[in-house]
Amino acid sequence: MAFTYNRTIVRVPVHAQGKLKEGGSKMKRIVSILLVVMMVFSLVGCAKGENASPAAKTSPSDTPASSPSAATKESDKLFIGLSMPTFAEERWTIDTETIVNYCKEKGFELTHACADGDSNKQKEQCSTMITKGIDVLILAPNDGNAAASIVEEAKKEGIYVISYDRLVTGTDLVDIYITFNSWFMGQLNGKYIVDNLKEKYGEIKGNVVLLKGDPGDSCAPLYFGGAYEQIKPYVDSGAINVISTNDCVGWKPEEATKHVENAMSIADAKGITIDAILAPNDGTASGAIAALGDDIAKKTIVTGMDAEAAACQRILAGTQSMTSWGDTRKMGRTAVDIAEELYKNGTYKTTDTSAGTDAAGKEIQVPTHLLEVTFIDKDNIDILIEEGYHTKEDVYGK
Repeated sequence: MAFTYNRTIVRVPVHAQGKLKEGGSKMKRIVSILLVVMMVFSLVGCAKGENASPAAKTSPSDTPASSPSAATKESDKLFIGLSMPTFAEERWTIDTETIVNYCKEKGFELTHACADGDSNKQKEQCSTMITKGIDVLILAPNDGNAAASIVEEAKKEGIYVISYDRLVTGTDLVDIYITFNSWFMGQLNGKYIVDNLKEKYGEIKGNVVLLKGDPGDSCAPLYFGGAYEQIKPYVDSGAINVISTNDCVGWKPEEATKHVENAMSIADAKGITIDAILAPNDGTASGAIAALGDDIAKKTIVTGMDAEAAACQRILAGTQSMTSWGDTRKMGRTAVDIAEELYKNGTYKTTDTSAGTDAAGKEIQVPTHLLEVTFIDKDNIDILIEEGYHTKEDVYGK
């Protein structure tokens, strides 16, 4: 199966291919409906503002991240629950703001919460959303495997589940997975390293440090797999030397700092220099650069992902080389559109799939909606301004 993005054809591994299984129609439990009716009558006389829909809000910061916003289902309108894993990375804030505003535009009800990197908190928040009577849960899991119980709880109540950017594993009950092509993102970054090593030395050679994302994030191995696919032939031939390879737990910048500092010690002991660092996102790129220091970073190829504003400024300063970018606003709007389709028709058709696992650990194919990605460097960074993703001040600084 071939996907065409930005005029580049990417072959997706066989394990990531499959056929879409169309979902069936949804039925809400009668008991749940009666409970909602009883709750409505019991709340007569309470302050009107207590159940106001957060769709009227313009920023996720208007709702405390520790608990779901206060909406409950009050009509036949589509009621969406949104669960985000963290706001530590800028992109999750952008996703949330987009979904909040798009639901307001379409007249949908919305309740949302952020787990602050805590899987137990995410489960509690989602349970609260489920009891409020949501129709669709858009779930970006803090930990893909831990979130399986959330999906199972939602499906017992007839709620559709959209796995958002990160795939929920350990269950075959996810209705649809929406994400960027993480394999292709990795390919972009890996190829960037290879091409720039050739530009630096006149041939493909050098010493590289490979950083992976969080091991609990289903996107992390796909990104790394795509990147390493580009680098591996030169590792096998001996042209590229891998100094170290490490996971960055929680995508934390300090994890990257620690690993790069260790790699620098290894390089110093061997009398070699680090030519390139594969960083799986902009946060880990910042951690890698902190370890290198600006002067060394300017001489080192450092990749990234997410096109955060701070990363854009580092690219222009020369300390970060590039970042791969998928428009998270498009992902947010598309997720809401998919939620509407599921609510109205009971299914969403797509020809793409991603490899997941069921409760027994057996590989399954999850229906997937893939979004396009590209890479950003100093030569095309204005695309982010032209597309309205960042302001000129965000990119170039005040």
